[in-house]
Amino acid sequence: MHIVSFDIVYPANYGGAIDVYYRIKALYQAGVKIILHCTYKGKLQHYSELESLCAKVYYYKRNMSMFRQLSILPYAVLTRANNELLDKLIADNHPILFEGLVTCYFFNHPLLAKRKKFFRECNVEHDYYLQLAQATRSFSKKVYYSIEARKLRRFEKTISQADVIFALSHADERHFQLAYPNTKVVYVPCFHANEHVDIALGSGEYILYHGNLSVPENDLAAQYICSEIIPLLGDIEVIIAGHNPSKRLEKMVSNLPKVHLVADPTQYELDQFVRNAHIHLLVTHQATGLKLKLLNVLYQGRYVVVNTKMVEGTELKQLCIIEDDPKQMAMRCRQLMSQQFDSQQAVEREQVLLKHFDNSILCKNIMSNL
Repeated sequence: MHIVSFDIVYPANYGGAIDVYYRIKALYQAGVKIILHCTYKGKLQHYSELESLCAKVYYYKRNMSMFRQLSILPYAVLTRANNELLDKLIADNHPILFEGLVTCYFFNHPLLAKRKKFFRECNVEHDYYLQLAQATRSFSKKVYYSIEARKLRRFEKTISQADVIFALSHADERHFQLAYPNTKVVYVPCFHANEHVDIALGSGEYILYHGNLSVPENDLAAQYICSEIIPLLGDIEVIIAGHNPSKRLEKMVSNLPKVHLVADPTQYELDQFVRNAHIHLLVTHQATGLKLKLLNVLYQGRYVVVNTKMVEGTELKQLCIIEDDPKQMAMRCRQLMSQQFDSQQAVEREQVLLKHFDNSILCKNIMSNL
């Protein structure tokens, strides 16, 4: 089968790439021969880890010309349009899986009219871009995200003729079922790197928030934690870790004596932070998709305290402590710091995670619908 990806998904170091890479790995292990198509910007780099899982891997450089923003089509879609991709797709009759709305420029092309075509969503894209516009402080980015959101809302109708839409959360599943009632929609949560639950029992000494801090949503969440929750935690140590924190966040942390900001940690460092934290404090203002960092800490970390939007539309509610009021969130964190995470809690968590998020089961679900 063909898989059309929005990016080169190795190294799998952010949400969308993790989902695609580990889906490719699961399909490979199930005996599927994959022809992978990757768009990229910047300098092309080949990865043997990715190419060893696929029968063929093709690369297409994105056309990032600013003139493409003048089109009625979304810029993120148009920059990935490449006729060489179409030539490769029409060379055979294999089914095609489009990863994310931004890959769907050729979805309804007449030359693909008789092909089996499947769509895997990354987010309800127009909602995601609209919330990015609300989260960023940059005026130019706010304008770009707002315009792109309107274009993506119109463009989404492109996938109404899909044989199957694979939704990654129950909330997104409902969106697509209501928007396209004549199209089959199947819930398949994110693929991920974890094969089993591996949690250090006992207790840790700090609370952790982590994420890609160059993403406005994550930066805004970190600032919210610093301003609304941390002042209520007393003497508890807090670590905030992530890529490229903003100057504003750095300034906020400098005024909080018990908070440590770790910019650009290595993967090893981040894994150690996750494993050794006593509490994972995760907050989002965007109820979009499934947060893979949440899934990751449930497999590897102790207590997890979240707000409602972090677990909306998922089966993860029963595994987290959910509070929306910052005072209540801080109070629960203070209580949990004196509790040991025991083996019974780990077993209960594993039962839920393996039932709903085992990659091999998710792969069988996808294959049964192809």
